[in-house]
Amino acid sequence: MSAGAETLQQFFPATSRPLICNAPMAGATNARMAVAVTKAGGLGLIGGGADFTSSSPELANLRQQLVYARELLGIVDSNTLLPIGIGCLTMKSDTWKDNFVQLVNEYRPVAVWLFAYTHRSQHAELIQALQNTGKDWGLKVIVQVGTVESAREAIDDGADILSVQGSDAGGHQFKQGASLMTLLPEVADMVRSEYPEKNIPLLAAGGIMDGRGVAAALMLGASGIVMGTGFLCTTECPVSDQIKATLIATQDGASSTLKSRVHDEIQGKAEFWPSQYSGRAIVSEVHWKWDDELNKNKELDMVRTPSSIIWAGAGVGQIGSVIDAGTLVTKTQAQARQLIQAFKT
Repeated sequence: MSAGAETLQQFFPATSRPLICNAPMAGATNARMAVAVTKAGGLGLIGGGADFTSSSPELANLRQQLVYARELLGIVDSNTLLPIGIGCLTMKSDTWKDNFVQLVNEYRPVAVWLFAYTHRSQHAELIQALQNTGKDWGLKVIVQVGTVESAREAIDDGADILSVQGSDAGGHQFKQGASLMTLLPEVADMVRSEYPEKNIPLLAAGGIMDGRGVAAALMLGASGIVMGTGFLCTTECPVSDQIKATLIATQDGASSTLKSRVHDEIQGKAEFWPSQYSGRAIVSEVHWKWDDELNKNKELDMVRTPSSIIWAGAGVGQIGSVIDAGTLVTKTQAQARQLIQAFKT
């Protein structure tokens, strides 16, 4: 077991190796998925959204999901640690930091995942506040990064764990990035050479669909794994059956998905996402229609097809069916262990 994997085991003692986390995909995760992943030996996460102001529906929904997670886990004492994590998008965290930290303090999750700041000070301030409130129960802060420089910044800002996301990933990520094959070892080398006194575990994300990807990522320097697209086709995932059917039917992710900001433009959310991020989604008819009409009509109504974008990574062609989230964890772990053992012998 690597030093980083040992550190993850200390951080999350109830998990099994290699650690597999579900990505905290906003709108595509819930208490059922997070609890199923955790019960299977992984680290389950709920994507809370980007707005935690007092009157926000996202704040109310996240609270509801955390209450439900407690029920599913049989937790009756509010002081008991909640063995799942919470993810949030931080581009507007200046407006809700205190509310979010208060929620974390109330439900005591084992981890908080941060991504998508507008300016760096948002993460520095939020990490400090979270670590101050969570020091009593050992709260860990995971920061999603997509470049060597963003990884360096996250460590300097106090992150406990880095999620290193390659450009094959589905959903939103750094606009300027690289595949996990090149990004992960360079980040691992940087951490080892520039922060020898710190043992920062690296979670690999982006294009990992099964045990083969897990084994490869561990060889490249990862201590654990994050899977997103694969968990979209689980029974616990709240997306529609139609979306799951589309994911299963989609082949050749290299040509059937596109990493671009055009997805946000189509949905009318180009201003919502800071300019340093873009996303990968399945190419569909709406993209061709958008491309045709874009040059003809600059006043195109960008919100008329808000549900037409299906976020997915380049590994989508490897999805074959809908399975339970817990089964996905244990099956993937078993395959990875088998491959690692075969490599050693």
